[in-house]
Amino acid sequence: MPKGMFLKSEGFASNLSDPDGRHTLRQYCATMGIPYADTAKPVPLDVFTQYAMTFQRTLAPDIEEVMVKRIERVGNWFELYLENGEKLRANRVVLATGLEHASHIPAELAKLSPELLSHVSAHHDLSTFEGKNVIVIGGGQSALETAALLSEGGADVRLLVRAPALAWNSGPKEGGRSLYERLRHPSSGLGCGLQLRAYCSAPSLFRHLPRAVRFERFKNVLGPAGGWWLKGRVNGQLPVLSDHVVLNAEARDAKALLHVSLRDGQVLRLHTEHVIAATGYRFGLDRLPFLSPELKSKVRTVAQAPVLSRNFECSVPGLYFTGVASGVYFGPVMRFLVGADYTARRICHHLAAGRLKNESPQRVGVTDSTEVRTASQVG
Repeated sequence: MPKGMFLKSEGFASNLSDPDGRHTLRQYCATMGIPYADTAKPVPLDVFTQYAMTFQRTLAPDIEEVMVKRIERVGNWFELYLENGEKLRANRVVLATGLEHASHIPAELAKLSPELLSHVSAHHDLSTFEGKNVIVIGGGQSALETAALLSEGGADVRLLVRAPALAWNSGPKEGGRSLYERLRHPSSGLGCGLQLRAYCSAPSLFRHLPRAVRFERFKNVLGPAGGWWLKGRVNGQLPVLSDHVVLNAEARDAKALLHVSLRDGQVLRLHTEHVIAATGYRFGLDRLPFLSPELKSKVRTVAQAPVLSRNFECSVPGLYFTGVASGVYFGPVMRFLVGADYTARRICHHLAAGRLKNESPQRVGVTDSTEVRTASQVG
């Protein structure tokens, strides 16, 4: 996330998971004297980052920050080749790679070079675009806030959206919600509504839905929309080109040329110095470069998503997948921070119940440090 952004989740839904639930964002902000509210007050990215780092130093101080280059299955063991030349052997491996390797760029844009095209997840500081012409593609929170930050930072930005109009989440209600509203539309970490409350409260039940329903709901529940607090920074502040569908893109005179279709069939040609694709994330097992081909071939999948047990374990015993990789079995809550609590408790309970005497990770000498593309950290 670029500097200057806010979390879309409310304060009460932005807690990291700890066994006793005591190390909350509220507790951290109270200790540090930082303004906080459970709802109706967006959480700045830098505040959450400071909270997260304090959480880690307090509860998980023994973190080893080293990249995992390759994971292989050897007998009943996993062998992990580390970037520092070491090799680690373990019986259990939990893949907690977040959105790393899941950035999705539509095929219509794929011909553009990295100089002309980037995914929104690639940017930490948008000030480098000051004075430049930029097109942002997408209608979700990351697209809207990226466009707002670019505009506020002096870029000439246009927002391209497929939908007929932007969608916005409803803001807090003055005077609070009535008892009937709270009962009829109970709140949850995903928003208000019985269905959203169910996704948060009972992820284990989601896996019993028909496969087609699970895939559809994981993808479409809580579709592209902007936070209520962002609306005034976009509407009337920058050009929003709705009902615009990109047909294809090409490089022309050191710029990107987009061929865009309108609802009436008209085709426009839009030139820009850079395109930022805020086009979402899609998990695919084949995108994880640190898993060996042999290990990937042993993981049973459906549409590139690993088939998981109720404990998040895949068809390879001892290998667990979390986050978006688990969403088609545990629901849309797995796309968000609030889903981490259920995941952590379920996996840790399973690990503790099946612990063996020889399961402690072992370091062994490395005889072959084959170079592969650096992978994100693997827990």
